[in-house]
Amino acid sequence: MSNSKYEPDQEALSDLEKARCRRNRRPSVQFIDKNLIRRHPSGLEKQQSSCQQRPRLPSIGSNDENESNEVENQKQYSTASDTDSDGEDGAGTDIREMKHKNSSGFGEFAVRRIKQAPYGRREIEIAEQEMPGLMALRRRAESDKPLQGAKIVGCTHITAQTAVLIETLTRLGAQVRWCACNIFSTQNEVAAALAEASIAIFAWKGETDDDFWWCIKKAIGVDQGWQPNMILDDGGDLTHYCHKHFTTLFSTIKGIVEESVTGVHRLYQMCRTQTLTAPAMNVNDSVTKTKFDNLYLCRESIIDAIKRCTDIMFGGKQVVVCGYGEVGKGCCSALRGMGCFVYITEVDPICALQACMEGYKIVRLEEVIKQVDIVVTASGSKNTITRDSLDKLKNGAIVCNMGHSNTEIDVSFLRDSSTSDLQVERVRTNVDHVIWPNGKRIVLLAEGRIMNLCCSSVPSFVVSITAATQALALIELFNAPPNRYKCDVYLLPKKMDEYVASLHLPAFDAHLTELSDDQCKYLGINKAGPFKPNYYRGIMVLLSILKKLRRKEKEMRLLLVGLDNAGKSTILSRINGEEIDSVAPTLGFNIKTFNYADYVLNVWDVGGQKSLRSYWRNYFEATEAIIWVVDSVDKMRLGECRAELQELLKEERLMGSSLLVFANKQDIVGACSLHEIRTLLELDSIHKHHWTVMPCSALTGQNLLEGIDWLVNDVAQRLFDPD
Repeated sequence: MSNSKYEPDQEALSDLEKARCRRNRRPSVQFIDKNLIRRHPSGLEKQQSSCQQRPRLPSIGSNDENESNEVENQKQYSTASDTDSDGEDGAGTDIREMKHKNSSGFGEFAVRRIKQAPYGRREIEIAEQEMPGLMALRRRAESDKPLQGAKIVGCTHITAQTAVLIETLTRLGAQVRWCACNIFSTQNEVAAALAEASIAIFAWKGETDDDFWWCIKKAIGVDQGWQPNMILDDGGDLTHYCHKHFTTLFSTIKGIVEESVTGVHRLYQMCRTQTLTAPAMNVNDSVTKTKFDNLYLCRESIIDAIKRCTDIMFGGKQVVVCGYGEVGKGCCSALRGMGCFVYITEVDPICALQACMEGYKIVRLEEVIKQVDIVVTASGSKNTITRDSLDKLKNGAIVCNMGHSNTEIDVSFLRDSSTSDLQVERVRTNVDHVIWPNGKRIVLLAEGRIMNLCCSSVPSFVVSITAATQALALIELFNAPPNRYKCDVYLLPKKMDEYVASLHLPAFDAHLTELSDDQCKYLGINKAGPFKPNYYRGIMVLLSILKKLRRKEKEMRLLLVGLDNAGKSTILSRINGEEIDSVAPTLGFNIKTFNYADYVLNVWDVGGQKSLRSYWRNYFEATEAIIWVVDSVDKMRLGECRAELQELLKEERLMGSSLLVFANKQDIVGACSLHEIRTLLELDSIHKHHWTVMPCSALTGQNLLEGIDWLVNDVAQRLFDPD
């Protein structure tokens, strides 16, 4: 290693030149014909050999000496990002077993190749120039050291931009240990640069699942005698691992900062089930995240990602984007700007209406799946694209994911080659051909994981906005006085949102107008802000506000479900004191609101016909309790009833909700006993819900009020603070 921190050594340069040669002779994905390669291996090898041995001709008007100097200059300024550094470097070596040391003797890290550090340092320096807000925060707060004493464990994407955030936190006084939240998005040279700066980092591109969890454990640092007191997470995996394996850590954890939809969703679930044991800051729903990162970052990176992987021309291509949230909006804008015909699938009528008013066509996936050239998922859900969808795609179609969750595209059937009838061929890094028995093939990017960070770069300026928001959230939680924040999920104060925005305005030479005193009085705001009310947020924030309002007013949302003809609507009418003689089967859903004791119950009665069950998931949001009705007489369908109930309880949005099982029609001779119902439905295997089973009769009213009493009391104990 050279004495200079920024001077690359010759061995590393040699490796990089070799990697560049490998890259330059790699053909485009569009022109690979593997059958041709198999038929003519010797001819192809001979052609490649002759190409490699052909001497390079000097440029016109140059001499050999100048040409040599030019090559040397190219070597000096090449970056590791230009190579497939994740491929051959360190291939065949178990990085976890390697003895790692940087130039100063520090060894508490695990990266693929420490010699790439000079190139990573250059990329970090470039990112710093495009991250004015975060750098301004660093300059303003560095002397005060607001994070002095903070021990932050982080799990994020390891890129040049997050490296700027990590080093900003250390400059503000924090000790940090870090790992990657995605096995494909790590920039190896950046990880090496952080390790060279003696930062404990455990990440490399192409980790296995075992490597991923090993890196998280190493980053937490308990085995090394390190005790974190702050968590910065992206996706919730780090928080989940700490809760599962290191519960005692939370006695010292001052706060959790989470930036992704998936991670925030997990935090709200933990809050509902009262398993959240530290205050958490929801950065994802801050205005500076939803209106900038999700929209503009995706708008700029999706084109780059697909082009890098496939070399396609976008003009005239038909694309379906699944989801029109902020991520979907950015993707659609970029794709239409490149000349694509864009279709959108959406479950939310508000988002769908927005798309229609922007001139997009809202369709169901099955209406266009056979004709589209590109499928992009941005729904934040699971199994948006299934095997059935892939079967219908045309030859050569491209499938990729822009949402955070790696479950949007179901590729589970590809993992076991012994049971799958499909073949998977690796074309290049993050590009696979999935081949059907009839010869049809599609292009799958990044194995269905988040594509823009796996396959491309992202705009540093946009990341600066999110990174500054994360840094302020950490500062706020770490310095908050005791009892300011309870074990709940909070939003960044609006004043801080506006402060982050103001840090970035000088880059545009923007000059804000100042309100006069009369204008401030008229608008009812302070001259220095905040200028937006606290409810000016995203949809998730609105839902959280509605939840708090319901708690204040002691409202409960109950979901009444079960197979068709079980007696759900009759039970609801009986409880509400209505006539039951003319009750008809529910086609769709029915809502009834009534007072019960000191509470307001909103009961959603959803049809149980097989054709309607796929729509049950539309009613899961904000549900506090489930009433599952069983036809105790229909013994032939109890197996189907058990399967539907077990599948329902797997839904993440229903985690922790109370469960009341009504064994209905007990007044009829031959009805199953309570013990039989409990056994046949396997109720004793339910451990993540408070539950009870109650024999009842919708016709006579037997035990209906007793069951509702139990349910209301169970929900009340969980949701409402005692007076």
